[in-house]
Formats: sequence, C-alpha cells, structure tokens
Amino acid sequence: MLKAKRTATRARPRKTDRHTPEDQVRFIRLGDVIRAQRKGRFTVDQLSERAGVSSGLISQIERGKGNPSFKTMQRLAAALELPIGALFQNGAPPTAGVPSDPDGLNSTSLHGEQQMVVRRDARKKLVFPKESMVWELLTPDLNRTLEMLRAVVPADYDTREVPFVHQGEECVHIIRGKVEVHIGEQVFALDAGDTITYDATEPHWWRNRGGTEAEVISACTPPSF
Repeated sequence: MLKAKRTATRARPRKTDRHTPEDQVRFIRLGDVIRAQRKGRFTVDQLSERAGVSSGLISQIERGKGNPSFKTMQRLAAALELPIGALFQNGAPPTAGVPSDPDGLNSTSLHGEQQMVVRRDARKKLVFPKESMVWELLTPDLNRTLEMLRAVVPADYDTREVPFVHQGEECVHIIRGKVEVHIGEQVFALDAGDTITYDATEPHWWRNRGGTEAEVISACTPPSF
C-alpha cells in the first residue's frame, strides 16, 4: 500500500511588536510630552473625549508603553492644541533634572554649527514602527521662520482620518513614489520630482497611491506642523 507523501510546510513568520531600544526611548519621551501637556488642563477621560482616543490607550502612551500609531498621536496633539513638530525627538534617554525642552526644539541661539547644521545621523525623529512611518526634522529646531521635514510614507497609507490643519504655507516635494495630495476639495496626483505649494490653513491630507514606499520633503513657514 502506497503511503501518501507528506509535504513539509514552513510556518509563516509571526509578526512581532518587538521594538528597538531607540524605539522604546522615543515611546517614553512621547509619553512624557503628552502627560506634561495634559496635566493641569485635562483629566485622562477628558482628553480621551476630546481626541477620540481611549483612556486606556492614553494611559499606556503616558507610561511609555504600547505602540502608538501616527494617527493616534495626531489626534492627541490636536486635542492638546500642540503642533506635531513639538513631538520630534533626538532619541536621547530621559534623565532626572533635564530642562523641559531636552531636544532643543526651541533653542534661542541661531549661530554656530550645532544651531545651523543637521548631520544625517543626528536628525530629530518621529518613528512609528506599527505603520513603518518615519518623520525627520531637517531644520535644527522650531525657533525659525522655516521648518523642513522628511517623511517616509508606507505603501497605500493615508491620513484622511485626521487631516492636517495648521498656520502658514507649505511646500511638498516628492523624492520617490506616487503621492496624492488632498487640499480642501481639490485632489492632486504627484509623481517623483513634482512639487506642490498650498495654504496650510485648509484641511489637507496625503495618500501614498503607489504600491511602494514614498519619500517626501516638506517645508513650512512659519513652523506650525
């Protein structure tokens, strides 16, 4: 009697929520910022209602736990009337006795290499491993009349749930990929090499309309993102 051959099957790798030490430091710092901005203004439940984010998740974020999405942080920042740019970090671990602006986002000096040059490996970042979303601040700090950002946007990602609305004028240049930019009721399909400039006080959002990662450079004046 012939025995049926067993076909060996490989187990599919499981998705994990493992974070690098740098990721964990950033989560802690994000939590510190959210908690500091909330205290004295709102209870966790009040912030939850304003932002449309569960109280449990807010508590986790404030403790540096979990893996918050970019959209969640958008909602919290908007509810706290805090620009997304205020969340950028240099990845240094929090230490006792540090000033309220440990990442130097509001430096008052505009002279010298540290205040004028941003080296590639020293950019302040917002990293969201859950979505493979990365934002980098290309200007040294927010105490300027200009803010420049680099964003890596995963395939098919969009921000329509929480459109951006902020002061100033914004210019976006597509480095690679295909990005659809929605400004009010207008829709613009952009390819690598294309640039768009618009009034940032109008609700606007992006969609990566390609099947691959997209990379964009954004400039905003005054810094208000």
